Amino acid sequence: MKIVSIDPGLNTGAAVGYCDAITPYRLLERFQIHAGEEGFSNWIAEGHLADADVIVVEKFILANNEFVADTIPLILEGMLIGAQLFGDGVVADVPIIWQPRTDKSVLTGYPAAAKTKAQKQRVRFDFLDRFGMFKAGTENDDSNDAITHALIWAKRAKHYPSLIAFWPPPQL
Repeated sequence: MKIVSIDPGLNTGAAVGYCDAITPYRLLERFQIHAGEEGFSNWIAEGHLADADVIVVEKFILANNEFVADTIPLILEGMLIGAQLFGDGVVADVPIIWQPRTDKSVLTGYPAAAKTKAQKQRVRFDFLDRFGMFKAGTENDDSNDAITHALIWAKRAKHYPSLIAFWPPPQL
């Protein structure tokens, strides 16, 4: 099963992964896409959504304290919906799973000491690093978040091999 996960924005992170009945989620490729909707449109045109079985996308939600919001994610969401409804059929039957950014805590939960956005991000990125899926540098934050969304999807879908690999039950 090919999973394409997307963290949309002016700089969009994307990840392509794979899992099946016996294989836990495995990262195949990661992308840091620049130039907003133009860059994202080019990325789609390069065929990265082809053969996807599921597309997982962070849903744009305006935070109460954001007086000047970057609404590019809304445009990219529209592009994905347009590709699904009116495109060339590449993603016509592919489900798009929308996940709010507040769902990122589902990955590991946050310790009480993680209060700031940066501290919470560090907890998530340390989790990715334990499994060889983290790439350092702020220019990779969005692709790291795209991988986070794929893993959250696998956890919510109760994909058993991924659950065992990433969230093993405690040993008795």
